[in-house]
Amino acid sequence: MSTDNVEAEIAADMCCASCGIAGVDDIKLKECDACDLVHYCSDECKQDHSPKHEQLCKERAAELREELLFRQPESSHVGDCPICCLPLSISGKRVALMSCCSKWICDGCDHFNGVRQLRENLQATCPFCRHRVPTTHKD
Repeated sequence: MSTDNVEAEIAADMCCASCGIAGVDDIKLKECDACDLVHYCSDECKQDHSPKHEQLCKERAAELREELLFRQPESSHVGDCPICCLPLSISGKRVALMSCCSKWICDGCDHFNGVRQLRENLQATCPFCRHRVPTTHKD
């Protein structure tokens, strides 16, 4: 698809929903305040088109509200566990700081690393860098 076709498609989408005037340099179109689906060139056009657009607008506004309410945060301010990539606990009670590599590891990854080491009779190592866990201050 050429850039001319894409620009023509965008220009077709950017026209007044009521009167059909295209949004060009001298005509600034305003989006519907609630749903952002349609554009209007004036308040008069917005009022004229309102009865036709009302139902669709309410449905889209409800969708936008739900997306905003139920969107999960990307991660906590603490960050993500470098092993399982799940957000670390904000309280700091369910995380372990590995002194060998200075990484914060979630309790789940730390626990299952310990279980694996017990099952396989392995020496205690960091779940992230696999270095031996120091047992004394000198280590």
